[in-house]
Amino acid sequence: MKKTIYILIISALLFSGIIAANVRLSAVRAADSAQKLESMAYLPGSERIKPFMLGFNTTYAHYIWINAMIYFGDHLSSDRQFRWLTRMIDMITRLHPHFHEAYEFAGLMIPDYCRDPDAARIILERGMNVLGGVRWNIPFYLGMLYNRHYNDPERAALCFAEAARVPSPQSGKLARLAARFYENAGRGDEAMDVLLFLYETSENPEVKRHIEGKIEEIHGRK
Repeated sequence: MKKTIYILIISALLFSGIIAANVRLSAVRAADSAQKLESMAYLPGSERIKPFMLGFNTTYAHYIWINAMIYFGDHLSSDRQFRWLTRMIDMITRLHPHFHEAYEFAGLMIPDYCRDPDAARIILERGMNVLGGVRWNIPFYLGMLYNRHYNDPERAALCFAEAARVPSPQSGKLARLAARFYENAGRGDEAMDVLLFLYETSENPEVKRHIEGKIEEIHGRK
């Protein structure tokens, strides 16, 4: 009984804090840009706050996600300074590792708007560990990041190959993309391995037809 009361008290305090933080963020949006930046300092480190979540990790992650989108929209239409955005997305993915929308946002937005491809890479690699075999777009975005910001077509090809192995309507296109990047990196054998693997494992006749054409194309160049 005492334990139940304790949990209820802690939960009430936690959500009171969330409501207070939300009110504070709303007030901040009416202030000037400098005040906005400083106001986000109330965000705690995710590893520090996790023990106090009492199972509400995903709830708090969704709360931060909503405010992150509001924060992004506010600054996109004003000063285009996103000082706290990376920290917010990082915290969301730590509290809720299966929240794939946050990984997609990290892969697309953080490199361009926060000018921090390293942070995007770290967040996407975290997503690969959790969802890489389930969501094709996470390894895809990571591959694009390696190609665009690190000039590493071989690592990009590896990511595209991982994306192609996830069953989806995009598997054929991703396999061809992986093969092309492997070829550009001088790794023709790996390109063929990716195509053969997908051809052998795919149950989609259209995918198999397209992959067969690509295999014949590579053989024709040899």
